[in-house]
Amino acid sequence: MSISGLAGAAGGSSTSSTSSTASKEKSALADLSSNYETFLTLLTSQLQNQDPLQPTDTAEFTKQLVQYSQVEQSIKTNQKLDDVVSAINNGQPNQALGYIGKTVEIQSNGVALQDGKAHMTVSTDKPAADAVFEITDAKTGKVVRTMALSKFAGTQDVNWDGLDNSGNKLPDGTYKGVAKITGSDGKEISAQVMSFGRVTGVDLTAGEPYLMLGTLPITMTNVLSIKN
Repeated sequence: MSISGLAGAAGGSSTSSTSSTASKEKSALADLSSNYETFLTLLTSQLQNQDPLQPTDTAEFTKQLVQYSQVEQSIKTNQKLDDVVSAINNGQPNQALGYIGKTVEIQSNGVALQDGKAHMTVSTDKPAADAVFEITDAKTGKVVRTMALSKFAGTQDVNWDGLDNSGNKLPDGTYKGVAKITGSDGKEISAQVMSFGRVTGVDLTAGEPYLMLGTLPITMTNVLSIKN
């Protein structure tokens, strides 16, 4: 099986259409995967039935496996570059940079603890019999703070001072906030959690820009409101 032939197909010709290029790259990657599985099947069969007195040259097989891996990485790199170019062409990085320093509102359970404080809102349409807001460490999943919520229906502010349940100061970073609310019938009441944070930077390494609220990444499409 010719590795060079696959490499040539993966490279493709340059076009003005990003979507056309992406389609060709996906097709090339699919063809590579299919050919690779066929190659492994043939390789396994050959190894099982080889002549013990004239064993198969494993060095050649290893070389071809390495070449397959290099071609696959090249295709994936091209896909990433196309995503970056597409974002640049759409002007998204410039838009994202305009958010730096501003406070944004997002509908998310992600909590950005910045300068030792965080602000969220919780909205419900029914009164509750029991209502608490739990904050957990995003990395460990451990509950670090539990705060009582109002049992009335409507929207309420939740302000966290960055302290855990023992009164210890926690480091700035990404946490998760969950409203646990139940009605008088013992059934869970759904709640909408909004989180606020200051945009401190922009991450351009992915296919689209991510606004960074400290260490919490969000897309611009998740932003509901902006204020200075």
